[in-house]
Amino acid sequence: MSRVSSTQIRAIVAAEVVSSVGSSMTVLALPWFVLVTTGSATKLGLVLGIGSIPFVTLPVPAGTLIARIGARQTMVIADAARLPLLAAIPALYSLDALSFPVLILLVALTNVCTAAHMPAQRLILSEVVGDEEGTVARVNAYLDGAQTAAPLVGPALAGVLIAAFGAPNVLYVDAATFGVAAIAVGLFVPRGKPMAEAAQRGLLAGVRYIVRSRLLVVLCGSVLAMEVFFALFVTTLPVFAYSDYHQNARIAGVFYAAMGAGALLGMPVVPVVVRRFGALQVCAAGFVLASIPKLLLGIPLPAVGVTAVLVLQGFVGPLTGAPIFTVLTTRTPAALRAKVVSAAIGVMFLTGPLGQIAAGPLINAVGARMVLVIAAAGYLVGSMPFAIYVATGRR
Repeated sequence: MSRVSSTQIRAIVAAEVVSSVGSSMTVLALPWFVLVTTGSATKLGLVLGIGSIPFVTLPVPAGTLIARIGARQTMVIADAARLPLLAAIPALYSLDALSFPVLILLVALTNVCTAAHMPAQRLILSEVVGDEEGTVARVNAYLDGAQTAAPLVGPALAGVLIAAFGAPNVLYVDAATFGVAAIAVGLFVPRGKPMAEAAQRGLLAGVRYIVRSRLLVVLCGSVLAMEVFFALFVTTLPVFAYSDYHQNARIAGVFYAAMGAGALLGMPVVPVVVRRFGALQVCAAGFVLASIPKLLLGIPLPAVGVTAVLVLQGFVGPLTGAPIFTVLTTRTPAALRAKVVSAAIGVMFLTGPLGQIAAGPLINAVGARMVLVIAAAGYLVGSMPFAIYVATGRR
């Protein structure tokens, strides 16, 4: 890797570290804010579910934007826009002007920007490091490590800050991190060349490519099924901490920090196993393994036991995300990569809001712990088509 590309990689990863730490604080602060102010798990699910609809519906058109203006420019614009949108939530709350519909709207608008940022973040890597599978997997692992290790610091810090200053004020910190991320990428990553050829192939060029690829159809189909239950798990976890562990924000922060600690341990393993077994095999195995820790949460455990289980959950995390994006970026033609990756993200996360919206009624019906078991079992079932496809291909 050249000196220039190394500098660019450091800037991209540093920006992700900063914004992920802030976002991981919001992962706890926003649900906690809704729970404390409304006392309703159903309203929490509505905020997260309806608010995330743009994230799962807009990546396809985002691919056209990325192809036209480049991944770097898209990332800078998206992060710069997220700063005022997120800061508006605590600002309006302090003025007693934050109604429930306005809260949902602001979360949704923030996710409009996230829908463009996420594929751009992955696409910029291939521009910097090329298409070699092992190298792309290693750099994707850095990003996954930043995203999943951020909970080692963010939620634990958020738990302390929430107790000291209240959940709304923690959102200001997250908003500021988006500004820092935009500056880091803007200063240290040069403008990329827009993919004019890809932009001219039509809005659905990426979707058409996925439909023609049996591998991508099975991959996206499995993740589509799994995402319902992963979103159900993520939405239920703070409610689980709130309801089963004395409404203690510090304990909730420790739970998220445990997943971050596990991710730090798992991140160095990714490039090693990808080089040894290949990204497809690691991805399939990671899907199956990721359901096991979730199942263990169905056992009544003290807080320290839940923490240990979540460390294991965090360890497996990088074995799924990094290989997915490695497969997507190294097995699609460069001219279509922006649209294929964007379309795949849109397809794979399309069902997430269903899990978020369903979380509240399910928690009210059977309790948070049982919902975690349902999420684990559904995730395992959803992983099977891709795991079987890869195993059959190897034979």
